[in-house]
Amino acid sequence: MFSRALQSDDLWEGELRRCVVDGVPVLLLRQGDGIFAYVDRCAHLGAPLSSGRLVGGRIVCAIHHWEYDACSGAGVNPCKVALVPLAVRVEGGVVWVDAVPANDG
Repeated sequence: MFSRALQSDDLWEGELRRCVVDGVPVLLLRQGDGIFAYVDRCAHLGAPLSSGRLVGGRIVCAIHHWEYDACSGAGVNPCKVALVPLAVRVEGGVVWVDAVPANDG
């Protein structure tokens, strides 16, 4: 079920933004023409990725510098991990997120 996250104009290019959707901490980012959403948790030790930074299309965790592709969530360093993606859509200038990961039903 999609729930309102924020106004699309409030999410800037290259920004990592944390919000809570239906009780789930969500990382939102705008990269190019896309808006992407992930559970706001590093695959390593669960640190919030929203406290990290976006560098050259990669999300870099602030704690141990694990890196993920911003558009797919795939691990870059290390490559055998991935973020938990969330479905996102933009309608009427509002970003909507389904806070239930696809593999959770």
